[in-house]
Amino acid sequence: MFVINQAGKLPNRLFYLSIPPNIFVDVVRSASRTASLPSGSGWTRFIVEKPFGRDSESSGELTRSLKMYLEEEQIFRIDHYLGKELVENLSVLRFSNLVFQPLWSRDYIRNVQLIFSEDFGTEGRGRSALLRRPVGSDKNVHSLANGFNR
Repeated sequence: MFVINQAGKLPNRLFYLSIPPNIFVDVVRSASRTASLPSGSGWTRFIVEKPFGRDSESSGELTRSLKMYLEEEQIFRIDHYLGKELVENLSVLRFSNLVFQPLWSRDYIRNVQLIFSEDFGTEGRGRSALLRRPVGSDKNVHSLANGFNR
């Protein structure tokens, strides 16, 4: 069941996956079932953050698996580091741009959710342990959250 917006339309759905590649397919399978919208309504898209597999072969296998649940036009692969400067400057973007400033408010954005449902933390592992992790999603949380704290 979806909430119809004020214009009487079903919403668009965007999923940003900053998760290990070995769980991409399971998450996409579950989310695509939950977020499937009737034809002619809003879109559903998935942004998947690199690493997208270990090598070319595993990347191709991930793509084939994701296409069991999504069309290619729904899949966006990104390198989060390329967007680091933008994320660090979200406040500047918001308050210095006459287009974004009035739209980036509680009147147009109902909520932003950063969900980290892990049963463990980084306590006691030290900075070097974080840098050795095969997927660095936990290293970038602070800078992403900074853009939404106003």
